[in-house]
Amino acid sequence: MHRRTFLTTSASLAASGTMLLGNPAAALAGDAAPSAGKDALRFRPDGTFKILVISDLHYIPEPDQAGIALTRKLIDIEKPDLVIATGDNISGDRCDTPADVEAAVRNVGIAMESRKVPWAVVLGNHDQEHVARTGVTREQVFNYYERYPFNRNGGWQRGISGAGNKDLLIWDAQGKAPVNALWLIDSGESYPDKSIRYDWIHTDQIAWYWKTSKLLEQRYGHKVPGLMFFHIPLPEFREMVMSRKVIGERHETESPSGINSGMFAAVLDRGDVKGIFCGHDHVNNYLGKFHGVTLGQAGVVGFYGYPHTPPEDVTNDRARGARVIQLDQANPDRFKSWMRFRDGTTNWESWSDAYVETQIK
Repeated sequence: MHRRTFLTTSASLAASGTMLLGNPAAALAGDAAPSAGKDALRFRPDGTFKILVISDLHYIPEPDQAGIALTRKLIDIEKPDLVIATGDNISGDRCDTPADVEAAVRNVGIAMESRKVPWAVVLGNHDQEHVARTGVTREQVFNYYERYPFNRNGGWQRGISGAGNKDLLIWDAQGKAPVNALWLIDSGESYPDKSIRYDWIHTDQIAWYWKTSKLLEQRYGHKVPGLMFFHIPLPEFREMVMSRKVIGERHETESPSGINSGMFAAVLDRGDVKGIFCGHDHVNNYLGKFHGVTLGQAGVVGFYGYPHTPPEDVTNDRARGARVIQLDQANPDRFKSWMRFRDGTTNWESWSDAYVETQIK
C-alpha cells in the first residue's frame, strides 16, 4: 500500500492557552491566577467536556462533499465542545496557488463553522507539500486557519521548531480554574533520508512542553492533567501494539519517524499527560495503554485519502469515523474514549468501563 507521501519558551496564560510573555517568574508572581476569558474552553454545567478528533481529511480546493457531510454528522451525533483535526488536513500536492491552499483550508473548517463548534488543527506530513509552488509557509498557513471565528489556533508558540505548537486550557464550568490542558504539537513533514522517512518532534518542542507544563504547575499549585495531539505516531505506539492489548482496529503497521527524540520519555517524566492521540495511519483506530499513558489513533474521515473506496461503498460505514474523548471535571486524570463511525455505531470502548479497564490495563 502506498503511504502518505520545537530551549526557549515564553508562553502567556491567556484564556485559550498559556503563553507567559516576558519574564516567566514575574508572570507567576501575581497573587491571583487569571480566570477564563469569554472565548475560553469550559466544562459544561454537568461537568463534562467532549472532544471529537478527526484526522486525515486530505482536502483539496474542490470540496470533499462526503467527508464534510461525515464530519457534520459526527458533530451532530456527539455534540462536541471542541473538534481537533490531527493533521493531513489538506493534500498540499493538490494545491498550486495560495488561493488553492485557502480554498482547501476553507473545506477543513466548514463543518465546524457551520455548527458553531470551536476547533483547532495540527499539521501533518502532507499539509505543506505545496510550499515550493505556493510560497505559503508552515507558519503562514495558520493565517488562513485563524481567520475563522471558531478556530482556536491563535497564539501558538513562535520561535521553536514547527508551527502551531500550543497548549489549550479547559477551564471549570465557572471559569475559575483550569482543569485540563490540551497540547497541540507539530510532528513535522516527510524527511529526505528514506531510512528515517518522517521528521520528529524536536528537542526545543519537548523543552517548550516541559517548561510550560512546569509553569502551569507553579501557577496553579498542581500538575494540570493533559492530553497531547499530533499527526505522526511515536515509535512507542508500535511498541505498545506488539506487547500490550488494544481495543480497535489495526490494519497497517505504524509509520513513525525513524528517530525517537524522547517525547514519550518527557511525558513520563512530567507525569501530567494522560493520553496521546495521532492520525497518519488511516486504517488504524485502536486504543491502548503504554506505561500508564493511553495511546490512540483516530482513523480517517476524508475520502480523498486511502482507503480508496467510493463514498457509496458500504465498507465506509465502519472504515471511516472519528475518535471521541470525554473528560470529567470531577476526575481530571481520567477520560473515556471511543470511535464513532459513519454508520452511527461505536466500538466496544463506549460500552463498558470495566471492559476497557480490563482490556488495556
